[in-house]
Amino acid sequence: SSDFCSRDFVLITETPQAVVVSETMGRKPVVGGNWKCNPASKGALDELIANINACDTSACDVYVCPSPLHVDYCCGKMTNGAMVTPQNCNFKGCGAFTGEMAVEQMKDLGITNVLIGHSERRGEFGIFPMDTNDTLATKLKYILDAGMSCVFCIGEPLAIREKGLEEVLKEMDVQLEKIYGLLDPAKVVIAYEPVWAIGTGVTATPADAQATHEGIRKLIAEKASAEIAAGIRIQYGGSANAKNAPELSACADIDGFLVGGASLKPEFKDIVAAISAAKK
Repeated sequence: SSDFCSRDFVLITETPQAVVVSETMGRKPVVGGNWKCNPASKGALDELIANINACDTSACDVYVCPSPLHVDYCCGKMTNGAMVTPQNCNFKGCGAFTGEMAVEQMKDLGITNVLIGHSERRGEFGIFPMDTNDTLATKLKYILDAGMSCVFCIGEPLAIREKGLEEVLKEMDVQLEKIYGLLDPAKVVIAYEPVWAIGTGVTATPADAQATHEGIRKLIAEKASAEIAAGIRIQYGGSANAKNAPELSACADIDGFLVGGASLKPEFKDIVAAISAAKK
């Protein structure tokens, strides 16, 4: 439905003072590549780094999330301003926290950005929950207090999506409830991941994705402020690839992508190019 994805789309919240005009807010697109627990070989990293460096970042912010063992190797190897972004951090700093990463360690490596709340760490795909909405709110405050920026992931499983958009947005409100007061468009990017579309090859239709992003922005306008809602960038994170990126990029409230499998392929640069062109 091209109507849903019109770049002239105007989102009007139910609070009288809050009118969010998506097209004119000048949100710079942002695309992230999440390599998850890949690749198996350190020797494969140079090729993956080359894929990131092939991106034209002049009109789009880019970040990449290597696996923890590969973060240090990747630091300093991005030639186009792409940000090396760890996939998690703790909320206590350095100390007796086996298996954890502290933002102090990240800052020492020159890292300024970190991702938290990915659905695979929230307990999806048969992995036990390593984070909750409470721990993630604590982590976000810790990250921001340290002067770093954050990609904060939210999203719903299939069982909730099947109940309809209203139920999806209720769940998004639950996941955002403890961080509305921390949202700063200059420091926080929201990555919306329909969990049922991650790694499945199934993608939300552009109309569904736009409606959900619109609803999330409306929640932020109501619970934080219209100004924050207008400025904050919301990425789509459900099996985005070079083929579907142009149509999704045309949606007014989709400000970028968090890319999984396709971030391990040369087509990653095409995703960056697609949204750069759409948001000119």
